[in-house]
Amino acid sequence: MVNKHNPFIVPSLILLSLLGPAAPLYPASKILTVADVSLLGGKYFLDSQAASFQGRVDAFVSPTIKLSENSDLIPVYSGNYSGTQDIQELAGGGVLTRKRMTNTFSLKYIYTDEFNKYKPRLSYSKAGIKETKDEKWGDGLFDYTTLSFGFEAEQERPRGTFTESYDYYKVTYPNYSTLLSQSQSVFNDTTTFNQLSTNAGANPLDNTSHRLGFVYSWFPEPLNMKAGYDFTYRTYGDQAVAARPVTGQSPFKSDKRADIMQNFSLRASRALKPLFLSAGARLGWLSSNQGSYDSTRSKYMEDYYSYVDLSLSPAMTLALPSGAQFNFGVDWRQVWYQGRPAQADTGTYGKAEIKQTCWLTSLSVRYPLANRFFARAAYNYQVSSSNMHYEESYRYNYRASTYLMGIEWEF
Repeated sequence: MVNKHNPFIVPSLILLSLLGPAAPLYPASKILTVADVSLLGGKYFLDSQAASFQGRVDAFVSPTIKLSENSDLIPVYSGNYSGTQDIQELAGGGVLTRKRMTNTFSLKYIYTDEFNKYKPRLSYSKAGIKETKDEKWGDGLFDYTTLSFGFEAEQERPRGTFTESYDYYKVTYPNYSTLLSQSQSVFNDTTTFNQLSTNAGANPLDNTSHRLGFVYSWFPEPLNMKAGYDFTYRTYGDQAVAARPVTGQSPFKSDKRADIMQNFSLRASRALKPLFLSAGARLGWLSSNQGSYDSTRSKYMEDYYSYVDLSLSPAMTLALPSGAQFNFGVDWRQVWYQGRPAQADTGTYGKAEIKQTCWLTSLSVRYPLANRFFARAAYNYQVSSSNMHYEESYRYNYRASTYLMGIEWEF
């Protein structure tokens, strides 16, 4: 009998069925383990206000198991704990979080057939997010779990390498539910409650996604080039589409929210020892049928979550013969919302749609100590500016910086 409380049983059985008889565990199997653990401490500053000194832990462990000449099994564990505050994009806007913790387990099988590779994979991730100091782990409003599985095919050809992939994701927010679904006892008028709650779901953030990806890599000397396109269809099975208000009718349609996301990307890199240079560009588009209604100002907005964004990310790495490594990178992102009008400080709506610009500058240093141990320091500075000045719910304008220092172990 399958233990229904263990989330890894079913994914493991699925992967083993995909492997079939092609991947028996031979006695001569070889295991090569790669691991990286870093322990850092630092501070976070938001608009010049400093938080207390906190720690950060990152861990990665991956033993590659050589099953046969043509097949490998790669289990991976990655974990992260961040005690420093930062602003995360959650539920459609920037939310200040105090602590985050994520644990991810994944399994990948690689079968090689001459110049072709086939890679089924699955993973399970659990993330905890604290917004307040007194919040307990497991009680966070935005805690979520992700279960995914997918398949990747790779073909190496004389002029480049082609990669196609499909992934399915199911994301669940166990602690997030609508207030309306919990408020029936508040309403004395049953008719009013039924009117408001018709078509309203209880778990609006839970979603499932289907993602298709295509990547082409080629190597025109002295550059390495990579171009990609991905398409994601995401549905929210318990999130009804907001309706234009009509007296005596439900504020929700019977339709459920569905988003379509597309990304076009291009990346180039070049090695100029001791320098390694890279630059990336991405153009994204999200189209959503979900609208929003601001009852305090009687404002209905279609395409509230739809946007177009463009990002650029140049980076540089300097690797010295001593083993010291310096990294510098800049990320610039511009977002144009299609149906979300900007508001003044008082909340009054303007005619222009929201436009947001984000700059992130990153600098890190790693220096070898002894026996696979490294001293490491990192500094990040982020600036977000927008024509949206009403920030009761989400942050659009802020300056944030983080510095971290500590030890890293690599195996």
